[in-house]
Amino acid sequence: MNARRTVLRVSLVLGGIAALALAWLSAVGAPAAAAEKPAAAAAKPALPAHRVVAYYFHRTQRCPTCLMVGEYLEESLKTGMARELKDGRVSLVFVDFQDPKNKAHTEYYKIAGPTLVLADVRKEKVVGWKPAPKLWSLVGSKEKFSKYVQAEVRSLLEAK
Repeated sequence: MNARRTVLRVSLVLGGIAALALAWLSAVGAPAAAAEKPAAAAAKPALPAHRVVAYYFHRTQRCPTCLMVGEYLEESLKTGMARELKDGRVSLVFVDFQDPKNKAHTEYYKIAGPTLVLADVRKEKVVGWKPAPKLWSLVGSKEKFSKYVQAEVRSLLEAK
């Protein structure tokens, strides 16, 4: 009989602890979850109906020139197109074309080596794209490189 009472007491105590823990988690967890939803929604603004995505396709192991191209691309867009970057009309995406997870992009854009591809995106669909082949011949002049990249991006942004 004593063993039965002990088991009953232990069960009641454990049940009470479980109930308290569940109530505490519900009370504490609910406001946090509710607060996260609006913050997450606010952190991800709607993308513009028309935008340009600059895809820099690079190898897994990048040489100094390829690294420089990446740096120049970022700098060119940040300095010459800061407003467009901020409002989402322009974005820069680095893509390792040798990584199997990027195979779909690599095949779609017909990538065989390091390349900058500018995609014309309207209503979340790529309606056109073009490579920027002069990029590599302009690496020796940061100013010419930047002007070229900015002009190519603007030509797609301004296209009707």
